[in-house]
Amino acid sequence: MPKPKTDRTETYTYDDYLIWDGPERWELVDGIPYMMAGPTPEHQQILGQLFLQISGYSQGNSCTAYIAPLDLTFEENMQTGQVVQPDLFVMCGEYGRDKRIIGVPVLIIEVLSPSTATHDLIRKLNLYQKAGVKEYWVVDPEEKTINVYLHDGTLLRWTEEEHKPGDRLSPIMFPDLVIDVGVVFS
Repeated sequence: MPKPKTDRTETYTYDDYLIWDGPERWELVDGIPYMMAGPTPEHQQILGQLFLQISGYSQGNSCTAYIAPLDLTFEENMQTGQVVQPDLFVMCGEYGRDKRIIGVPVLIIEVLSPSTATHDLIRKLNLYQKAGVKEYWVVDPEEKTINVYLHDGTLLRWTEEEHKPGDRLSPIMFPDLVIDVGVVFS
């Protein structure tokens, strides 16, 4: 099947997504396709530091950290118009696995880039909120900050604190995992 139209007038399903031709990476949010730009070296270094700290901690418990590119859908229904590739996400307990991960992560982390900031801060934040993601971290390489959003049962709310180098940060699900923010940006 040819690539999707990006004029935002047509919606697509996960079934459609699976048969698109080409090397591009796509996400579907509410059935609308968004092409993903390739990450920068700085983006990958930050993501690598976070993955090392979180995946090292999660070994030996019932949680697993995953890193992009890997498809995540929140339900098994192939007719849904939701498929994302978070930079990093953590799944705990029972969830579906085949060519994608199916379920709701306890933690999602996105590293901003100029081409994805609006997508990450608005569209994906709203999608993660609706899906019931417990915790969402937004990492800003330019400002060297990590902003944390916690789900209060209805909304993902910003905790109103920017974590900067020199700070230590722990996910709510893993209070004894301490992330050194300075190491993340080193």
